[in-house]
Amino acid sequence: MMIRTIAAATCIVLTFCIQHTHSLLVNDVLNALDDVEGNIDNKLFLYQTPAFQWIPSSVYKYQDFRESLTVMATEGVAGKKFYIGDDDVENGHVYGLVNIAAFLAQSMKETIQYDACDENSWDLVGGKYPLSNACGQLGQSVSISIVADYFIPCICVV
Repeated sequence: MMIRTIAAATCIVLTFCIQHTHSLLVNDVLNALDDVEGNIDNKLFLYQTPAFQWIPSSVYKYQDFRESLTVMATEGVAGKKFYIGDDDVENGHVYGLVNIAAFLAQSMKETIQYDACDENSWDLVGGKYPLSNACGQLGQSVSISIVADYFIPCICVV
């Protein structure tokens, strides 16, 4: 199932490439993804239940992905942006679409299939997993954020 899901990620994202051979801008990529929103929510963002059924994620939704992609493609974080194509490169939009598909496949492998947040921390402290590992996940409050040069570590008051 995992191989099929990763293949589905690639197919869903690249479906419109055949129809769009011109350079794409951010809005063009987003509009194309909007065309397959239902497939992304119902065929890609799936997780496996304890009964080994694959059902739509309760955590990962297309609209959240779209909003995040928009920010990362246009504003980025710490001077780094998500690459979604380039007008100056022949078929640059295809590279961007493949980048999105690869990102979604990696996300499926690491988190979506478990319906889990990617903020999971497996850091051991004294041979045990501290309560603070769960801080900030799935709507929980993160009380203090410290901004560094290129990452934002979070500290939770416990």
